[in-house]
Amino acid sequence: MIKDAVKAPVTASFHDKVFQKKMKETCADFESLFLSYMLKTMRAGISQAGMGEKSHESGLLYSMLDEKLSEEIAQSGGIGLADVLYDRLIEQKQVVNIRKPGAGTVTRDI
Repeated sequence: MIKDAVKAPVTASFHDKVFQKKMKETCADFESLFLSYMLKTMRAGISQAGMGEKSHESGLLYSMLDEKLSEEIAQSGGIGLADVLYDRLIEQKQVVNIRKPGAGTVTRDI
């Protein structure tokens, strides 16, 4: 007779760690997207005088360059936007958890 394997219960701290990891990744992705848009906007503001005609191909190349550059900047610490956003969202989540009635948490005024 084959016995069912007993699975260890998944704890709330495990879910919190997974949530925090995904939140950090999402915040870093957002910072990368923000930096990409910022670089694109800055490049659009540069005068193209004396540089010849701007082709569709060069625009595509610069777009790809901006995207890769923004990813590299974000992965190497970025401008701090991901960290600030992450801290604020985690703080907001804690406030919501404290105020949620019947969730097994203590309700208190903040």
